[in-house]
Amino acid sequence: TVGLLNVYEYQSSYNGGTDGYLNNGLYWFTITSNSSSNVQDINTKGQLISRSSVTAAGVRPSINLKSNIEIASGDGTMDNPYRLKGDNDSNLEGTLLNTRYSGEYITFGTGENTLYRIVSHENKNETKITSVEPLKDAGEFIKVSFDSNDNPIYSSTNTIGTFLNGDYLTNYVGDTYSNMIEENITWYLGTVGSGDSYKLAKYVDTNMSGLTSVTTNAKVGLLRYGELMTGQFAKYFENESNTGLTTTYWTLTPSTSSYIRPIYGHTLSINIGPSLFYGVKPALNLKSNVVITGGDGTKEHPFEIALQ
Repeated sequence: TVGLLNVYEYQSSYNGGTDGYLNNGLYWFTITSNSSSNVQDINTKGQLISRSSVTAAGVRPSINLKSNIEIASGDGTMDNPYRLKGDNDSNLEGTLLNTRYSGEYITFGTGENTLYRIVSHENKNETKITSVEPLKDAGEFIKVSFDSNDNPIYSSTNTIGTFLNGDYLTNYVGDTYSNMIEENITWYLGTVGSGDSYKLAKYVDTNMSGLTSVTTNAKVGLLRYGELMTGQFAKYFENESNTGLTTTYWTLTPSTSSYIRPIYGHTLSINIGPSLFYGVKPALNLKSNVVITGGDGTKEHPFEIALQ
């Protein structure tokens, strides 16, 4: 049902060149192998590289839609994509947000950091959201230490947790939106070591037979390594230069007893000491009675929301 693009499809998108729309300046897998153990990746410059299939890179799912699928709205651009009949309700006012889909856009908070996306409905009735990009102040990415005491375990009282559950709520969210957030959420803090599956960030094993016992409770947290929406979305490289549109930012997930896994500029994860300063991409869970009051969930017209 779901696969990846092959090398021919990638190269055909720009007559064999590297500057087509499929080059997003990030590392990602194709489905094409070139040996018994290596696969062809696309690097930040849009070039083909051969790497071991056990290394980490971005994933761009490829699917084939049925022939009877019809377009309901949109013009096919990045900010106003096609909406398909079946997911494009004509009037969403009063609809519960927890009935909507991962990836849809929301207006949330105050100031310049008001564009968010739905991540999942991990706690069934609630809606987990995250900022589209790491927080900015006057157009510059904010840099925060994960923990000044070198502790890689997140809590509401460590350095970054204190910022998210204090200053962030006051100065970047505001009372109206803060009241929409569930107060006491469980955040999973499983360790994902080198070569380990991202599933260990939440589960005790890769079969997902049980949840990790390493958790913390807080109103605001961060996304786990490998969770939906943790990857970079802005273009990291263009014309072989860093665009400055994105930055390295923290996740919740330790890689060892001393290091954290942030998301690096081209979507790879590296091991970083908690006392260093990197970007912040908040995650939070909205209450079950948050409803849509306007918008259609696209980047151009994000959902406007309120408490029912």
